[in-house]
Amino acid sequence: MNSPINRRKALKVMGLGMLGTCVPLLPSAAKEKKNKSDKKIKRLIFYFSATGNSLYVSRQLAGEDGVLMSIPQEIHNDNPVYEAEEIGIVCPVYCFLPPAIVQDFIARSTFKADYFFTVGTFGAHTTVFPEFVNNFAQEHGIKMNYISAVQMVDTYLPYFDVERELADPKLKRIPERLAAITAAINNREEYILPVTGQDRMIYEGYYRQSGRDRQRPTVTRSEKIVFSTDSCIGCGVCESVCPHGSWSLVDGKGVPEGDCENCLACVHNCPQMAISIIPTPPEPEEANRNARYRHPNVTIADLIRANSQG
Repeated sequence: MNSPINRRKALKVMGLGMLGTCVPLLPSAAKEKKNKSDKKIKRLIFYFSATGNSLYVSRQLAGEDGVLMSIPQEIHNDNPVYEAEEIGIVCPVYCFLPPAIVQDFIARSTFKADYFFTVGTFGAHTTVFPEFVNNFAQEHGIKMNYISAVQMVDTYLPYFDVERELADPKLKRIPERLAAITAAINNREEYILPVTGQDRMIYEGYYRQSGRDRQRPTVTRSEKIVFSTDSCIGCGVCESVCPHGSWSLVDGKGVPEGDCENCLACVHNCPQMAISIIPTPPEPEEANRNARYRHPNVTIADLIRANSQG
């Protein structure tokens, strides 16, 4: 059981406090939806975000006139046909690839635009991410004009200590990097982030060691990845932020069962830090059980709106 001092420290790292406390959002006129009768959308951005990094980047890229749509919500659209002058995908990089839910959304949708772009958010390496996205898009009739990435806090807890990540100098470079990416997209530049020989070595080494599937490496069952501890108070946040709706409340306690993206939205956003990760060798246990993360300009309410399957 965590001491009150450690709990307050961890909540400060999370930027959460009590569930009802919201961190102010950055000013933005970007809308999450738009009436279909409106004139043609200039920039339409589809995003998937578990801890807020990709939602934050989406808002910056959308600017004043862009429209944001959540992939976990649009994945259920019975008529997934989208048209805009520019269409973008913003998502985290999982095991050097786009999450499975993002792949599924692209595969089932029809897009009409003059300019397509993808921006990944990553912690350590992108390796083959731009190449995979480019090839996957081509397979589904999309010509990507621009693919890049921005390095942010790495939220994969088995390998990264959030407290150390928050102190990393790399975070100071985010505004400059985002400004450069935004300018490139505004100018409709043609650019695919290069994949180096070292990138391929890192990629090959990881997959040889982990044995993960090279198309959908993080897809699993939630009950094999996470569990709620005795600290659970049955608030239901886990149920609301899961993009697959794989948490439910049983006898006043959160219980996972169902498809899992391994996005760790439930772990990072639990106000009580009452969800732990089950070690899956060869991966280690959590680097810091007392630290969780959500982007400081994104609220729990934002992520519930984006991911809730209720």
